[in-house]
Amino acid sequence: MYNPPVNGETLMRRIGFCLCSALLTLALAHTQGYSLRFYGNGVGDIDRIKIRIDDPTNNLPGPPADIGATDFTIEFWVKGTLADNPSSPVNCGANEDWIYGNIVIDRDRFSQDRKFGISIAGGRVVFGVTGDGTGAFTICGTTNVLDGAWHHIAVQRRRSDGYMWLYVDGRLEAQGDGPNGDISYPDNGIPCGWCCNDSSCNFSDPFLVFGAEKHDYDRNAYPSFSGYLDEVRLSTVLRYSGAFTPPSQPFAPDTQTAALYHFDEGSGTQILDSSGAAGGSSHGELRYGGDPAGPVWTTDTPFRRPGDVDGNGCVDDADLLQVLFAFGATGSNPADVNGDRLVDDADLLIVLFNFGAGC
Repeated sequence: MYNPPVNGETLMRRIGFCLCSALLTLALAHTQGYSLRFYGNGVGDIDRIKIRIDDPTNNLPGPPADIGATDFTIEFWVKGTLADNPSSPVNCGANEDWIYGNIVIDRDRFSQDRKFGISIAGGRVVFGVTGDGTGAFTICGTTNVLDGAWHHIAVQRRRSDGYMWLYVDGRLEAQGDGPNGDISYPDNGIPCGWCCNDSSCNFSDPFLVFGAEKHDYDRNAYPSFSGYLDEVRLSTVLRYSGAFTPPSQPFAPDTQTAALYHFDEGSGTQILDSSGAAGGSSHGELRYGGDPAGPVWTTDTPFRRPGDVDGNGCVDDADLLQVLFAFGATGSNPADVNGDRLVDDADLLIVLFNFGAGC
């Protein structure tokens, strides 16, 4: 029903108010981010994200998230504490000792080759690879990333010679000559039929798992990660050749992106792949449960507060002025708060709506 303007309100004023409200809603939709909080339960196929990368009933290729046939880079943001992830430091070198850390990303194959994973042991990031009959190798970072702050992690592997790199917050912390060759999940792979606590590994082996040890074999010997995870990107190239500045906003997909998980759904159990990869989507499933139950959605993310243009943690008049002075600018610009490559009224509304936050 139409309600006519009252108390001197003009039609244009009402239209303007409605337009501002719509723009504000749109602006907030572009800036609200989420992450996932895991609790390290390590049992019952819960408290994790599962992404199917193979169907053991056929020999068809898996989705693009089944990386390892080419060079690759895996990167993500992580936040946690030593108290929640008390695994001891592991030995680095020609072994598979990454499995003894609190496991963040698991692409293991039980008692079989062609596998890899990332964990945190003694507070340090650990990256391990096992080739196809070519041995195993583990490299370890040097920074304690379990200090309650967000850290950007990137690991890389070159297929031709198996060389591996590990970056923390844009700094190269470890590298080594690992096993070469294809380590993608075999299209004709047959999961072990008795390894997973005397049951089939059909429901764990052919999956890429975030936040847990995928087989639930022994939660004390092979612990799962307890903490926050955000912005996971899988790429089919070596993204970094030296020190770099960690991203200050979510990734945008490109032709080298195999899978991209923003974790910005904010609710539900579907995890969307935003890569737009040519081979199709690699969507995942959130498996909720445990005590405490996880993973849970949270607004604690590694990216700056909406409207905080200058990145000082406070949305104030300095941020407002930056948007006003850059108004109308296109392309990459710090004042482009919502990342649509145009500084406009949507960016201004974000600053105004969050004005005073963090100050």
